[in-house]
Amino acid sequence: MQKIRLLLADDHNILRQGLVNMLEKYDDFCIVAEAEDGYSMINKYFKFHPDVVLCDIEMPGMNGLEAAQEILEKDKKAKIIFLSMHNSDEYVYKILQINASGLIPKEIIKNELVTAIRTVANGEKYFMGKSDQDVEKIKARFSNLKGVYESKKSLNLNALEGKILLLVAEGKTSQEIADILHKAKRTIDSSRAIIMNKLNLKTLPQLIKYAVQFSFSRKTDGNN
Repeated sequence: MQKIRLLLADDHNILRQGLVNMLEKYDDFCIVAEAEDGYSMINKYFKFHPDVVLCDIEMPGMNGLEAAQEILEKDKKAKIIFLSMHNSDEYVYKILQINASGLIPKEIIKNELVTAIRTVANGEKYFMGKSDQDVEKIKARFSNLKGVYESKKSLNLNALEGKILLLVAEGKTSQEIADILHKAKRTIDSSRAIIMNKLNLKTLPQLIKYAVQFSFSRKTDGNN
């Protein structure tokens, strides 16, 4: 039997060990390496050349998305699944953008995880709970949003406005943003109004959508 060679990347040793204990019981799986951060994930990938990488998104130093992007730039055939608490449409789009293979939530049941790994090993993509049609709709929606972002990105936003947009993208309220940035709520409300005026945005949903793309573009451009 041809075994599926796996690289597991997660900064939590207990979680990695749990995955090892679960997956090594299957005759068609072989754990060839483990990694605790993005840098190690890249090194282990090119040392062991696994068939599938199963990795977390949030890891210290270099996160999973950054590591996966670097791997895929050098090896377009790499098959990488993200096992993460982040399962929103935004993350589905980010994963599609770097041409990774799938996303499944950490609370996934064992049988679903096994199915996901086998599916990706066979060259298909796997986004739990989303059909191919759902994935295409997400891609189209965020691609359209990216076009809106690109048409507005030359507009000048100051440092505070940029920070506010990043926090809006995380779903923070004006009061939460004020607490995080140590500003008065009225200052945040005023800044949000200025941002919307600069960007010619009329509604809060439009602001949130723009903020999400702003956040995504900042990360893919290598900005903090």
